[in-house]
Amino acid sequence: MLSCKQIFKFSIFILFIFSINNKTFCQNYVFAQLSGDPVNTTGWTFQGDARPNNFTGSTGAELLLCPAVFNSSGALFYNQPINLSMCSKWIAEFDFRMYDGTGADGLAFCFLDVPPNGFVNGGGLGIPNTANGLKVCFDTWNNCIPFDPSTVHQNMPKIEIRWGIGYDNSSDPNNLIYGECENGQGPTRDNSDGKISYIRSPNYNRAKITYDSGNINVYVNDTLYLTGYQTFNFSGYLGFTASTGGYTDMHTIKNVIIYTQMPPSFAGTSQSFCPYDTIQIGGPATPNYLYSWHPSFGLIDTTVSAPYLHLPNDSSNSIYYKYYVKTSFSNNPGCASTDSVILKVYPDPRVHFVTPEICLTDAIAQFYDSTYTGDSTTLPFTYQWNFGDPNANAGNPNSSILKDPTHHYSAASHYPLTLAVTNSQGCQDSLSKIFTVNGAIPKAAFSVNSVPSLCSNQSIGIMNESSVDFGSITRVKIYWGDSSLVSYTDSQPYPGKQYFHNYPNPIAKTPSAYTIRMISSSGITCEDENDQQITIQPSPHVQFSPIPSLCDYDSPVVINQATELTNLPGVFNFFGRGISPEGLFTPQLAGPGTFTLLYKYTSTNGCIDSAYQNITVYAPPVVSAGSDTSVVIDQPLQLQAISSDAIFDTFLWSPSTGLNDPGIANPVAILNSTIDSIRYTVMVTDTTGCSADASIAVKVFKTSPNIFVPNAFTPGKATNSIFKPIPVGISSIQYFRIYNRWGQMVYSTSHMGEGWDGTIGGKIQETDSFVWVVEGTTYTGVKIFKKGTMTLIR
Repeated sequence: MLSCKQIFKFSIFILFIFSINNKTFCQNYVFAQLSGDPVNTTGWTFQGDARPNNFTGSTGAELLLCPAVFNSSGALFYNQPINLSMCSKWIAEFDFRMYDGTGADGLAFCFLDVPPNGFVNGGGLGIPNTANGLKVCFDTWNNCIPFDPSTVHQNMPKIEIRWGIGYDNSSDPNNLIYGECENGQGPTRDNSDGKISYIRSPNYNRAKITYDSGNINVYVNDTLYLTGYQTFNFSGYLGFTASTGGYTDMHTIKNVIIYTQMPPSFAGTSQSFCPYDTIQIGGPATPNYLYSWHPSFGLIDTTVSAPYLHLPNDSSNSIYYKYYVKTSFSNNPGCASTDSVILKVYPDPRVHFVTPEICLTDAIAQFYDSTYTGDSTTLPFTYQWNFGDPNANAGNPNSSILKDPTHHYSAASHYPLTLAVTNSQGCQDSLSKIFTVNGAIPKAAFSVNSVPSLCSNQSIGIMNESSVDFGSITRVKIYWGDSSLVSYTDSQPYPGKQYFHNYPNPIAKTPSAYTIRMISSSGITCEDENDQQITIQPSPHVQFSPIPSLCDYDSPVVINQATELTNLPGVFNFFGRGISPEGLFTPQLAGPGTFTLLYKYTSTNGCIDSAYQNITVYAPPVVSAGSDTSVVIDQPLQLQAISSDAIFDTFLWSPSTGLNDPGIANPVAILNSTIDSIRYTVMVTDTTGCSADASIAVKVFKTSPNIFVPNAFTPGKATNSIFKPIPVGISSIQYFRIYNRWGQMVYSTSHMGEGWDGTIGGKIQETDSFVWVVEGTTYTGVKIFKKGTMTLIR
């Protein structure tokens, strides 16, 4: 950015130019520039092959748009857009050079709606096909005059003003004239007179391009070559594109400066300061300028050119803030520029210090600083201590600048102690504490928690009752008496604070005595001690062994797995579901499940011990042996026991008469003529040892297998109330059907033992005759079919 003096000189120069040529307009703001060595590219973006460097060894830093290689392209654009619908004037000046190769294409200065992406190599000068806006082209290759192979890369440059989308560099069918030199999008200056051959040259040429509300002028080395008119009512970006294509040349630029009519924005120079310091950013105000700052955080006023600002920093690290100012004309607020400034807020020192615990007879108080910061650039710290001692004197001053000072206090009292710390950047913070010099006469005291008995299996508690003539006890040390090496030190004691200890719990029947010693201190050298003897009663020791599982039908059992090991006199009780206090467990009362039992033993000395153990009660399996049935002599009968347990159950049938294997779930029974009927019982035992049984009655007929059906039945009576077939020696029924006199089926089943109750759809049927049919299969696989009639009697 130009200094005020430079801006003034430049303004005088522009006024002079305006007085000579009224077509020139006054620009007073350097919008963007590329200068310095190395060149300062802040705010500019390189794309493609473009990069900063010094390539030709000439004076001044250069920027490469594309190197002298085939199919190279690049671009360089300024990041801040200009809205030409509001800011309608700009001037661009730059030096350009295209040489060092075989002659290839050229470069363009552009105003585009978006920065370029997707470059076009060759005749497109790097301008993307989708790029919309103004393109001022300096083209070196075969343009607008007849094609001559001997001079195609030496004397055929052109200068063009183009607008619209892309470059549209099509060639004519005869390959004689390249580009739109006669009916193109904008004015073109060709080299038919040989006066612009220098466009491609080892020397730099100076270009100037002006835009004023649509009026476009193109100068090279102070000579006006082209004028045109085209407005651009959008916000766009200024910059350069270039490409080589099938030949080679190096395309470089330098000394770039762009002026606009926008008022300059000045956010000020970067500053570093302490939290909540009031600073001023920005610069002097200009009449008829409008200013707008953001963010507003910490600013006193966001509408002035140089607002005051103060910012916090409650962290231990430096914090950076960035503020932007937007400057515009009061008569055209939409035409504005922006600038930004980075501000650094140092952290204040995080002040901490450690105070000693002293009493009046201690020689000195040693203080230790522990102030810290997360920003090492703010070190070292400087210190200012104030000991708050009204009795201080020249030999024992009340202040110190040491990091870890000492001070002697001559009276027991509370003192206001303050430490102020300043870091290397001048940021300061402080911390104050009340520092107590305790009295020199502490008194150690404690009481043992009041309980009916001190038992060996319980924590023993004591309560601190120590005191001092002034201030507070700063430390207590406790020896519990069960080992000369075991002690406990508390550096934060207070009256009423309790301490607990577990003594050894031997399996013994005799009491144990211990001496508890408390040493209480009010400082480094001031202390007192107190001893008390306690007697700890022996505690019972309970053991509760695992309990075998039971079945819920088992008789009550006495739980004898719980015992007391020391033989201390006392009483015991059981607690839990299904158990009496005396230890009688009733499975039926508990029910199936797993339950926790508590065994509690209370000795006559008041000490108690207890233990828990689980007991599991299992439900027996649910067993079925099937429905009662009938067979004929010497016919096999398949028995089938079913258990609610899926696997691993054991089965035992009794009696074993006629069974092929009484120890399986599905034995086969064959009964001879000596047996009229028999009842088999199966006992099933599951994996838990619980068992259950079921039985089936079998009637033996001394006939061949058959199906017997009665000829009448009386629904609702005590006997013969269901009309059903009676299978003998039949393994299964395929169907049993009943029809009324009109051929309507009123009942059907395929299950043995089922029959008709004399209703149809829930309606009671009156006396009438019905037809039945039945088909079954014997145990040997023979089909039996029968039919007949029966009478329903009411």
